[in-house]
Amino acid sequence: MPELYQKLEEIVSKKYISNSLYVRHAYSRTVDPVLQGVPDIVIRPKDAQEVSEILKIANEENIAVIPRGGGDCEFGGSKPIDDSGIVLDLKRMNNVVNLDQENLIVTVEAGISWGKLNDYLCNFGLYTGCLGPGSGLTASVGGGISHQSVGGGGCAKYGSCTNQLVSLEVVLPTGEIIETGSQANKYSKFPFNRFGNGPDFSSIFCGDNGIFGVKTQASLQIFPKPPFADYKTFLMPRKSEEISAKIFTEIRRKGIDIYDSMYFMDLLVRVGTEKGIFPLWENLKRKRGTMFYTVEANTEKELEEKVKQVDKIFLQNKAEELGPEIADGNIGKWHYVEQGHWLIAHNLWGLIPGFTALDAECHTPIAAYPGILKDVELWDLEHSNEMEKILEISGMRPISGAGPIILIGDHNVELTTGVTSFESYIDGKNYEIIEELNIKLWKSLLERITKHGVTWYMLGDILSRLLIEIGAFQPEYLQFLKSVKKTLDPRFILSRGKFNFWGENGKKIS
Repeated sequence: MPELYQKLEEIVSKKYISNSLYVRHAYSRTVDPVLQGVPDIVIRPKDAQEVSEILKIANEENIAVIPRGGGDCEFGGSKPIDDSGIVLDLKRMNNVVNLDQENLIVTVEAGISWGKLNDYLCNFGLYTGCLGPGSGLTASVGGGISHQSVGGGGCAKYGSCTNQLVSLEVVLPTGEIIETGSQANKYSKFPFNRFGNGPDFSSIFCGDNGIFGVKTQASLQIFPKPPFADYKTFLMPRKSEEISAKIFTEIRRKGIDIYDSMYFMDLLVRVGTEKGIFPLWENLKRKRGTMFYTVEANTEKELEEKVKQVDKIFLQNKAEELGPEIADGNIGKWHYVEQGHWLIAHNLWGLIPGFTALDAECHTPIAAYPGILKDVELWDLEHSNEMEKILEISGMRPISGAGPIILIGDHNVELTTGVTSFESYIDGKNYEIIEELNIKLWKSLLERITKHGVTWYMLGDILSRLLIEIGAFQPEYLQFLKSVKKTLDPRFILSRGKFNFWGENGKKIS
C-alpha cells in the first residue's frame, strides 16, 4: 500500500491525497445510516487527465475506485461497500468551463454543485431548467447525471436533469478519455447537440450510478428564466391522496405548461407541524394534505391564463386556496422565491435529533402512487413488532409515510416514501439491535415497493444489490448490463460491488 500511495501522490501532489484514519472514516459515510466500508485512500484530482492516471494505476493494482461528488446519496452510492478502495473525490473539479450564451449551453466540471452553477447563471438571467436534486446546494452535477436526478425544482416542466444533457467528457474505467454527442467529431469547436455521430452514448452514463465511467465535464442546455411567475398553495379535502393524483392527471391531460407541482400527504403535514418543521402551517385549523403549483410566463397575459386554468382544476376538486404570502402558508412561494427548491425534500431528516430516513426514491405513474401509499400503511402494520422494539429503546415509534410527491416529466411523479427511524447511538449507548432492525425494515420496504413495478433512479449500493438479490431484473436485462460493465471495466475496478458486480473472483458481502 505505501508504494501505491506514492504513485498516486505523484499524480496529485501531497496536498490532495490522504490515508489518515480520520479522513478515511469521514469518507465512509453518506446520507444513509449504514457504515459499511472504509477506504484505504482518499484522493482529489483536478481534471480528466489526473483521473485517467489514477484509474490506470488502480487497474494495475486491481484496487476499487469509488467516484464521489457531493456525497449526498441516500443509498451509499459514493462510499466503499467493503473496507478497501480509493475514494475519488471530485469536488475540486467545481468550475464553470464555458458559458455559450449564443447557443444557450453551459459546460462545467462535473464536481460543481447545482447551487453554485445556478447562482452563476442567475447573473445572466438563465437557469438549468431542472435544478437537479433536492440536495442541489451540495450535490454535484456529475452525481445528478449519474442518478437521473429530479426534485430540486422545474421537474414538471423540464423532467430529469439528464434531459438537458448535450455532451459529456468521461474517463472510462480503464483510463481512456472520451467525449460524447457533438464532441465525438474532432472538428467540433463547441458542444451543441447530443444526438448524432452514431448511437447516443451519453445515455450509457446517465443513471449508471457510477459503474460505467467517471464524468469529468458536462455540457447542459440552459434556459432564460421567464420574467413572470405565480405560485399558489391549497389545503386539500378528505381523501387527499386520490384527489391530488386526480389534479396531477388533469394538469397533464389539459397540456398546461406547469413549472412545478407537489403534494404533501396528511401525515407529513400533521407530524411535520407538530415537530416544528412547517411553521407556516401551524395556524391551519385542519392539518390535512396540501398541494402547490408554480407557473412561469413571458407575459402577464400568458401568466394570467395559465393561473386561471390551474386554479379551475384545484377549485373544482374542492381544494381550498391559502393566502398569497409565505406567512399565509403559501409554501409554493417559498419554494420558488426563497430557494426552497433545495430545502423542501429534507423534512424526513429534520423531525427530531437522531432521526434517520430509510427511504425509497422512485418514479411511478401518477395513477399508481395512492395505491402504493396505502400498501405502505399495510406494511407498517405488518412490521409493528419491529417498530415496537425500537420504541422501547428510543421512546418513539418509527414513522412510515411519504415526503413531497413531485410531478415530473410526462405522466409520472417522483415518490419518496419510507420509514423514519433512529440511529443506533442513543443517550451515549450503541444499540446494535436498532441497526439490525433498521436494515431489515429498509430492505423489506424497498422490496415491497419494487413489486409495484416502480423505476428506481438512485440505486447506490444498498438498492442495486437488493434488486439482484430479490431477482427484480429480467435475466436478459441483467446479463446485458453485466456484459456492458465487463466490456468497459474488465477488472470491475469502478464502483466495485454495485449490482453485485465484483469481478470473477470478487468478494461478495451481504
